[in-house]
Amino acid sequence: MRSLVVICIYMSALMLVAACSPESATLKVERPLVQPEVQIPQYEKPIIKPAEWITEDGGQSQLDFNPQVDILFVTDNSDSMKSAQENLVRNIDKFTAGVLKNRMIDYHVGVISVWDSSDRYIQMKKDQYQIGDLRFIKNSQGQSASNRRFVAKSDNNSKLIASTLNIGVTPYAQGGPEFEELFSPLAAAIEKTGRGATNEGFFRQDAQLVVVLLTDADDSSKSINPEEMAQKLIDFKGGRAEKVSVYGVLVRPQDSDDYKDWDLRIHPKYHPECFDMTSQKNPKNNGKCTGFGPDRLEKFIVAANQNEGTPDQIRAKHIMSIVSPKFGDDLAKIGSDITVKTLAKEIFLSQRPRTDKNGQLMVRVRYGKQVIPQKAKGGWLYNPENNSIELSGDIDYEYVEGARFSVDLAPLTLKQQQ
Repeated sequence: MRSLVVICIYMSALMLVAACSPESATLKVERPLVQPEVQIPQYEKPIIKPAEWITEDGGQSQLDFNPQVDILFVTDNSDSMKSAQENLVRNIDKFTAGVLKNRMIDYHVGVISVWDSSDRYIQMKKDQYQIGDLRFIKNSQGQSASNRRFVAKSDNNSKLIASTLNIGVTPYAQGGPEFEELFSPLAAAIEKTGRGATNEGFFRQDAQLVVVLLTDADDSSKSINPEEMAQKLIDFKGGRAEKVSVYGVLVRPQDSDDYKDWDLRIHPKYHPECFDMTSQKNPKNNGKCTGFGPDRLEKFIVAANQNEGTPDQIRAKHIMSIVSPKFGDDLAKIGSDITVKTLAKEIFLSQRPRTDKNGQLMVRVRYGKQVIPQKAKGGWLYNPENNSIELSGDIDYEYVEGARFSVDLAPLTLKQQQ
C-alpha cells in the first residue's frame, strides 16, 4: 500500500513539472546524434598574382647600340702582287656589302704594307711610309685625297675604300720587298696609336679588330713568332679574344709556283734542301719537295681565332685562296662573317627574370619599337650564367637613328631567387 502511494506522488510531481514548462507538454525523445565524417578541404596552390614588369634601361650605356669595327688590311706590295691587288679592288664591294649596308655599323678601314728589314730595302725604299704606317686615303684617280689615313663611316663611299686599298706594287729592282714581313709591321701599327702618333684615331677601344692578310708569300719576321703575334693583338684589345678576328687571302701549298712569291717556290736560292747542290751553276731538283705554303701565317690565323673551333674549322672559315675562281664569293663570306661578329651584343641584366606557368621566360627585348624574337638565329637567347641577353649578329634590324635597346622583364622576388 505504501509503495502505491509513493508511485502516485512521483507521477503527480512529474505531471506538475511538465505543465509548468514553456515547451510543448508532449515529451520528445531525440535520437542520438550521428557525427558525419569530417571532410578536409583540398585547396589548389596559391595563384600567384601577375608579376610586376620592369624595363631595363635606366640610361645604361650598354643599351646604346653603336657597333664599331676597325678593319686593317696588311697588303703585300711586292712585284708579284699586282694581279692579286687588282682582283681585290674589283671585288671589294662584295667584301664591304654587309658592313656598309647595315647603317648601325661604325667602321674604319685602313691599310699598311708588308716590310723588309734587310739593309737593301731600308736603303732603297722611296716612299714616305715607315713600318706600320697607315697609308693615306686615295681618290678614284689614285691620288692622296687628304691627310687622313683611313676611310670612316662618315665618308659613306665604297669607291674610296677600293682606291685606298689599291696601294700598288714596287718591283724588286726599284727597292721592293724581297723577304715579306707581315707580323713586324702589324705589331708596329698597333703601337702607333697614341696622341700625335701616325695611326692616331684608327683603333678604338670597344671596336671589333679585324685583320686581313693579303699576300702570296709567308711571313719572314724574325722578331716575333705566330703565337706571339696573336697574343699581342688579344692583349691590345684588353685580353678580350672575342674582339679579335684575323683572315687570310693566301696561296696554298698545292697552288702552282707561278702564283707564289719566290720564297714559296721550289727554288734553290730559297729552298736549297729541294736540290742537289753539287753543281752550284746547275742544281738539280731532287724530287723531295712538292710545294710550300704560308705556314707561319696559317699558325697565326689559327692562334688568333682559337675560340672558333678546331684548327681545320678555323682554316676553312678564315682563309681563302688568292687564286680562287670564286674570289668574289669567298671575299663576300669573309665580309658577312665580319658583319655578324660586329653586330653581336650582350646585355647584362640587373635582376633575374622569372618564368610563367608554362615555363616561358618572361622577357621581351626591343630595339626602338622593333620586338626582337627569342631564338638562336636572328634573335636573342638568355644566358643564365651571366644573367644576360645575348643578341646574335644576324638580326634584321629596322634601323632608327638614335634607337636603343630595352629589355622588359618580370623579375624574381627575393624569396623566389633563394
